[in-house]
Amino acid sequence: LRTIPKGWERSATASALLGAVNTALALPKDAMPKLPKSVQPPEGSSAAAELLKVLLRIVAEKEGVATKVLASSDDIDRIAAEGDEADVPALQGWRRAVFGEQALRLVRGEIGIKFDKRRIAVFDL
Repeated sequence: LRTIPKGWERSATASALLGAVNTALALPKDAMPKLPKSVQPPEGSSAAAELLKVLLRIVAEKEGVATKVLASSDDIDRIAAEGDEADVPALQGWRRAVFGEQALRLVRGEIGIKFDKRRIAVFDL
């Protein structure tokens, strides 16, 4: 490796690092920690996330707060993918009352978003 200075392999840091690597390599595979399986979001959840972002902007503008105060992008993605089961701050406490309930209604198909008289509006289905 070009970024490692000459003689580094004889240093105490290198010795400790190589010792840790060799210890890990000596472990049997069943003793190694299991990595969590990555979950693929359901088909269509990215489109749902985009609609939720529009709803978030509408609500944040109406309430006079920043969008990040109500929900993070991770919150939005998880609500789109998991719906009511998403364990995110946007679905707890005052955030749920201000934004979360509407977000869940949008995901369930109970409300929609339309462009009406040069404004984006939320309506019941």
